[in-house]
Parts: sequence; C-alpha cells; structure tokens
Amino acid sequence: MIVLLLRIFNISLVTETYPETWKNTYILPKHKGGAKTSACNYRPINITPVISRIMEKVIKDQMSDYFLKHKLINLSQHGFLKKRSCVTCHIDFFNEVTYRRDRRELVIILYFDIRKAFDRVPHSLLVGRLCSLGICNPLYNWIKSFLYDRNQTTKVGSMTSRPRPISSGVIQGSVLGPLLFIIYINSICECFSIGKPILYADDLKVTYTCTNTDIGPTMNSIHEELAKMDRWCDTWRLEFNVEKCGWLCIGCSNLDLNLAIQGHKIPRLKSVLDLGLKYSHNLSFSEHISNQVSKSRRLIGFLLRNFYRNESRILLYKVCVRPLLDYCSFIFSSTRIEDKLKVEGVQRYFTRKVLGTDNGTNYSTRCEILGLETLWLRRLRLNLLLFYKLLNQIVYTPANYTRSSGNTGYNLRHTKGTVAIEPCKTATRQKFFLIRYAQIWNKLPEKIRLASTLASFEKALNDTLSEFVIDTNGNSHVRVSEIIGPFNV
Repeated sequence: MIVLLLRIFNISLVTETYPETWKNTYILPKHKGGAKTSACNYRPINITPVISRIMEKVIKDQMSDYFLKHKLINLSQHGFLKKRSCVTCHIDFFNEVTYRRDRRELVIILYFDIRKAFDRVPHSLLVGRLCSLGICNPLYNWIKSFLYDRNQTTKVGSMTSRPRPISSGVIQGSVLGPLLFIIYINSICECFSIGKPILYADDLKVTYTCTNTDIGPTMNSIHEELAKMDRWCDTWRLEFNVEKCGWLCIGCSNLDLNLAIQGHKIPRLKSVLDLGLKYSHNLSFSEHISNQVSKSRRLIGFLLRNFYRNESRILLYKVCVRPLLDYCSFIFSSTRIEDKLKVEGVQRYFTRKVLGTDNGTNYSTRCEILGLETLWLRRLRLNLLLFYKLLNQIVYTPANYTRSSGNTGYNLRHTKGTVAIEPCKTATRQKFFLIRYAQIWNKLPEKIRLASTLASFEKALNDTLSEFVIDTNGNSHVRVSEIIGPFNV
C-alpha cells in the first residue's frame, strides 16, 4: 500500500497535476453562531479524499519547513504552524499586556475579523504570492492544479445540491488550505510599525501602548496604520467584518477613541471572546470560567442521566468535560480563588454523584478511587510541562529566559537550572503564568529542572507530584491540599 501511494504521489507531482477525481468534494455546513436561517452564519467544511489528505500532509510539512527556515512567515502568526497554537498565541499576547501594565502604560487592543476570509482568497493572487516566495515547478503548477477547476456539492442530512464550481478561496477542511491562507495574508503584518500584531490564522489583534500623557501621538499612529490596512484590503481583495471588529482599552475605563476601518466605526468593547477565551477590560477571566463551569455541569447532567456504568461516565467525563476546564489552564495563576473553587467544584460534584451522595469519603480519596487527579494538581502538572516546553523551545515563545549553570563562584546550593525572574511592580504581572511558574520552577528539585528530555522531565515530575507539592514560599514540602492546593494555581 505504501509503495502504491508513493507511486501515485510521485506521478501527481511529476505531471504537475492534482487528480481530477479528488477535486469533487462534499460541503458540510457548520453553524458558527447567530441565526440558523442565514447562510452567512455557516462555515463550509470540505470532506476531501483520504489519499488526497495524506499527500497534502507531506507537501504541507515540506512547505512549512521551507517557509519557517527562511523566515518567510511573520513571527506574529500562531496558526497552523509547528510549535505554535492558540495557547502560544494567548501567552504571547498576555505577556505583552501584563508587561506593559507593569510599567503603568495604557494598552489599546484592536480586534479584526476578515469576512469569509478562507473563501475569498483570489487564486491568481495566491499563486503569485507563492511564486514571489520561491515556490517553483513542479510544486508551483501542482498547487495551481490543486486550486483551480474544483467542484463542490453541499450536503445537509440526506439532501444534496447540484455540483457548483469553486472560483476562489482555499479549501476549508483540507490539510494544505490553512497554510496557503496564512501565506496569503502574511503581508498584513507590514501595515504595522508602531502596533504589535498577533495572529491566529485570520484572527488578528493589534496592541498599542502609551502613557496617559502621550495618547495623541499614539492615536495618530493608529489612524495611519488603519489607513494602511484599508489599502492592504483593497490590494488583496479582502474585506473586514466590521460587526466583529472592536477595540479594548486596559488601564483606562473612560478613554474615548474615534476609530474606523473601511468607512465603518470600530466599537469599544468591555469584554472579548478571543480564540475561545473570554476576558474583560480589567483582565478578569471570571465570566469565561463561569461559562465553562456552566457548560461542564450541563454535560455532567447529560452523562449521569444517559449513562449508567461508571466506566462509561468517567471516560466521557475525561473526553467531553475535562477539556473544557483544561483549555488555557495557564490563566488560572491570574484568577481569583473563588473562580478556582468554582472550577474544582465541577469535579467534586461529579465524583460525589458517581460514587453516591451518601459516600462519606473526602474529595481527594474520591478522585483516587475513580482514577482522577484533582483539577488543581492536573493544572500544576500540565502547566509545568508547558513551562518546560517553552524553556526548551519545544513550543514557540517570544520570551527570553536566562538559566543558571550553577557555576557562579559562590557557594549557592541547588541553583542549577533555575531561571532568572524579572522584578515586578504589580500583582497582575506577578501572577502572570511566565512569572508565577518561573517561581514554581525554581523550587523544583534540581534533578527535575535538569531533565534532558520531555519524557524524563514528565516522569520525574509525576513521581514528585504523586505525594508532595513544591512549596513556593520556601518551606521544604507540604502535603497535597484537599481542594485547590497550597499555592493558588
């Protein structure tokens, strides 16, 4: 089978032709929110042939490595690239915001949404963009064949439409399409010299910073860069969805800015839903946590009503409920104790219901019986794994760390592998993940900090956390706490 696939792929590339039979795809409309009667509120997902997806994966990996090696993709882009994700996008953003707030600067954030971005990419401009970046034959013509002369059929339930030609756009649901898209919009970052853009695919936010006394020059820069974005859209034939654009100010609640894009005023926001994470103008995640807790409790109710074997309930809890509480768990170092208790309460409730309301065992024991970790301990472990990946550049981070080798000339014990921690003036910065977990990291046993691989680090960490928790206040070790642990993570 492998030899046959390789032969098919080689013939396709050598002949610079994407097979015609692979070009006919089914579209499944996926509802994004809003009125279900409006076609604008659906995302078209293409069901493409499996063999095509395998070939696209091979080509995508090679192209991605080429673009990253030659630094042809802006570092602001976190979407669909190796070592990057929604989490790295959020960490990059909140690192910038909390750092600026620690310096008493205002942070103005502009949020942009491109209307039907994946569907409106003109094929002629896209292939021209690829050519300018050094993509040549046979791959260049193969990609043209991949894009042109495609047909799609919409399928809803048992009903199907007539096949329709695709005249623009990258293929949503394909493997190669997202990479082609981020290459296409990469040049939008050139619109900004003062603002800092942060992208996840077509989700763009731009941060501007200033003090209370120099808002005027910053406003001039914002207007100039908005004008550049207008021109960029005209050049690349894209359009902003103004209804989903907005701006947020962190540090000043009464600031009034007159901002517009493509002739439409950009409204001020009090809170924003950004890549699945909701936060307010004062960097509160309480509403996000309340929403996730409500969803989790509804799902638990469904599981308890419809499944009766505990094995099934626990499996479905791990697959369907816990990921809601795990998503972007790095934010919990910045949240209130009340919010942490609210999240832990979801699993406390689940374990009580599964074992019976009359069961007198405490929470930690219930978790042990059911093979679950307490959520705070799970967050601690997952976030230390994330910190290790950031520290060792397994995932992307713009932050720079200085690690101690222990060879200082002084008689300092257990400093090898520790990281330097920047001085902070505000609680917001002190509680931010990169600062908080640097403190926790430095309290880890030296053998864990010096682990040479992720697997060895995870094993050593799990062995340590199975009974004890590191005390970040300087005490040796403390027992695992009953509800949210001893050090507020």
